[in-house]
Amino acid sequence: SDLAMVAHATFNLCLFFAAIRGVVSFTAPCVHVHQRPLLLTPTTTTRLVEKYNGPPTSYGSPLIISENANGTNDKDSRDSLLKFSRDVKHVLHELRGMPFDPSIPRHLMGRSNSLSYSKTWTLDDWEYHNSRKRYFRYLWFFPRSRLVRRIMPQQGVLLMWTFLSLWIEGQFFKNHRIPLSALGTVSTFLAFLLTLRSNQGLSRLDEARRLWSKVILNTREMGQLIAAFIYPVDKQLALLLARHVAVFGWLLKSQLRFTKKEDVVDIVRTMLPSPYYKKDADFILSQRQKGAAVITRIRQVLSHLGKQHRLTTAEEIALDHTAHALSEAITSTGRIRASPIPTLYTSHTSRLLVFYLFCLPPALHLSGLNGVVTTLLTMVVGFAMLGLDEISHLFEQPFRVIPMYDMSKRSMLAVADCLTCRPPALEGEAREDDEEGLPQRDLTGYWSTEDMSTVSDNTME
Repeated sequence: SDLAMVAHATFNLCLFFAAIRGVVSFTAPCVHVHQRPLLLTPTTTTRLVEKYNGPPTSYGSPLIISENANGTNDKDSRDSLLKFSRDVKHVLHELRGMPFDPSIPRHLMGRSNSLSYSKTWTLDDWEYHNSRKRYFRYLWFFPRSRLVRRIMPQQGVLLMWTFLSLWIEGQFFKNHRIPLSALGTVSTFLAFLLTLRSNQGLSRLDEARRLWSKVILNTREMGQLIAAFIYPVDKQLALLLARHVAVFGWLLKSQLRFTKKEDVVDIVRTMLPSPYYKKDADFILSQRQKGAAVITRIRQVLSHLGKQHRLTTAEEIALDHTAHALSEAITSTGRIRASPIPTLYTSHTSRLLVFYLFCLPPALHLSGLNGVVTTLLTMVVGFAMLGLDEISHLFEQPFRVIPMYDMSKRSMLAVADCLTCRPPALEGEAREDDEEGLPQRDLTGYWSTEDMSTVSDNTME
């Protein structure tokens, strides 16, 4: 009986192991191992980022690391300071390598070597401008003056009216005399109106220039804040914002100078290249106010980092305050472009000017002057008053003449310098830079090839 019990227990044990083996062999073919991207949780992100040496690249979704055919991540698919520097160099030296703004009419720029408010001045320009030879130079180049070319049609009409009035007076009013006192009273009011309008035009020009100086200041401030607060936390997001801020000046210039959309497509596509930032480039180019789209992107990234507690409250406030300053620049410059000097004032001044110039030739001739002196004085007075009126109209729209082309370059240079020219690490500061081993010369290839003194002189803002 004992032997039978042992045999029965052994038999049951064998059946148990056979059943287990059958279940395993039956279910094994049904098990499939799916190879898919690894989804990281917040608790394991830091560890796996250090393993793969790549920061998060998405803006609101969890980080997804995909592997190539060799089983390793493709580092070339990520942005870097060196790529950023090369893109800036391509814009400044190739796409916009011309010394002067091609969108400004030639009659405003003048000759290539002439002084113009439409470009930033160097020390040599100031020395040439303040030279005591300027009087002789202005007289010598008077026939080629830009102002003379602009008022030549009005002067031509005035000259023909002078000849016609002299002929009419010679035929019908030979023995008449008219005193100039009445016309002199009109000239006093006209001079006052022209002076006041010219002052208003200069005031608008100065305000527009100050606002654009603040654009350079605020883009540099934003670049420094990105380099100090965001780059140590997330390099990819920092480079994304730096690229957006670098094109802000070009986008604002395109909006204020009434240029076509294609004027900035090449710059945006270069600074936001495919495949890294194709969606960003498409988003900006499809917007009505492209500068505001840049600020929207900046605040989106700030919100994302703030929700992850990767920025302190003070850092968020500083970044948002600078973003607000850029937004204010869009509104302030748009106000100047959309609001001229009151047209009623302009029309009244123009009517009074036409009336005065219409009465001037016959009044001079009937006061006793001969035809030659009358013609000469009429043309001189016409040049003075028509020139002053033309200058006030020219400065009324300041964004046609201020050097936004050079200042957009300065803005891009300032943003790029904030990331490529970072100061040395402080004692005890932990810094992990992908380009730690690269010299500054490699990261600042967009600088001018001239000596540093000339570069410093030409970057006045």
